[in-house]
Amino acid sequence: MHTRLIRLPLFALVLAALACAVPGSLTPTPPPTAPATASPAGQTPIGPTAAAALTSSPVGPTATGPTPPADLTTTPISATTAAPIPEGANLSSTGKAEAPRLAFDAAGTLHLAWLDTSARDTGDIFHSQKAANGDWSKAESLTTDFDNVFGDMSLIRDQGGHICAIFAASKTNGDPATDGLYQRCQAGDKWGAAVKLAITQQTSITLIGYSPARGADGTVHAAYIITGGTIYFDDVQLSTADSTALGPSLAIDKAGGYHVTWVILGTATGPGSVQYRFSSDQGKTWQAVQTLSTDKNAPNGGVTHLVADDAGNVHLVWGGIDGGDYYRRWTPTGGWGAPAALAGDQVGPNPALAVDAKGLARVVWDGHGALLYVVQAASGAWSAPRAIPQLESGEPQIAIDTAGASHVAWLANNDVYYLAVP
Repeated sequence: MHTRLIRLPLFALVLAALACAVPGSLTPTPPPTAPATASPAGQTPIGPTAAAALTSSPVGPTATGPTPPADLTTTPISATTAAPIPEGANLSSTGKAEAPRLAFDAAGTLHLAWLDTSARDTGDIFHSQKAANGDWSKAESLTTDFDNVFGDMSLIRDQGGHICAIFAASKTNGDPATDGLYQRCQAGDKWGAAVKLAITQQTSITLIGYSPARGADGTVHAAYIITGGTIYFDDVQLSTADSTALGPSLAIDKAGGYHVTWVILGTATGPGSVQYRFSSDQGKTWQAVQTLSTDKNAPNGGVTHLVADDAGNVHLVWGGIDGGDYYRRWTPTGGWGAPAALAGDQVGPNPALAVDAKGLARVVWDGHGALLYVVQAASGAWSAPRAIPQLESGEPQIAIDTAGASHVAWLANNDVYYLAVP
């Protein structure tokens, strides 16, 4: 029997599941919710649910010596509010939306997907895309032929540049063979059939907190959490069994290097940490764990976000236990640079990251009543946080178009909102 997953930000779900096993673990404040509203006429809503439970036999990775993290550096910034930004457009209007995801395909079309339980309790994934004239298409369900949708979902491109939705689901209730990670890709205005992915040989994985990426040969790989809070890449165990981990992120750089980060939860005797491993042979062997955070910028128990850029670099952002947000960049020649503090006195959880065509990062996060937005300059310095007015700002997402404009989606009052940031 599957139990429906009640979604906060993903790290809140995992923390709730692990709290009793982790004394002193850090518990973030979930975003506020509001009573569900009725679906508008002519609109089909959508939705999530719980993860299928599974177990595994870990495969030990190859390790080399760790590299100590650089000292924390802070970019001094103070909050500013630029010219007024209009309120976002409500693209779900169901009052039961969750977990928005935003991405561009290679043709420059912006895609939005999200989860929602207003059509059926078991939930669905819905999709909408932005036309050249700025109008959004009518939301359509991508999972009507599935009995259950579990856990998280993601948008990534295929080798042809088309957008693909990747999600954990069960095709048929009562048939464990249909439980797994599925991919459904768009070609033109049509969606192809959902195909089950052979991410792992394990037959009993709880697909929680997974992060997919596509290799050079088109194969989809994933970092994810299994029961007990252990991080895996495909069939390879990356974190140790004596720690409780969550929030994995996977990125593949331009040269084919595989990068995985995750959070180790803090305990009553010490703070958590951001952990990292690298593979130069497509995930067959992995270097030893590096710690990318310090006690000064220890994580808040949330997720990590990795983004690879076209110049061969990899960018990382995470939320700190102090309420701040922190950034580091990896380069092929220099490894990980020093951390930068982004938030100043404008703290808040759930940072999201995007990188423009010049390899410069932008970050948006939940500012407890407004979205906050910062931009990296060519010098590496960061702007002061810019407030985007909004009553609620949960689970923000950001994507950058080829012209360099930022596009943001987020959750407010259990609906998905969108705007282009001037």
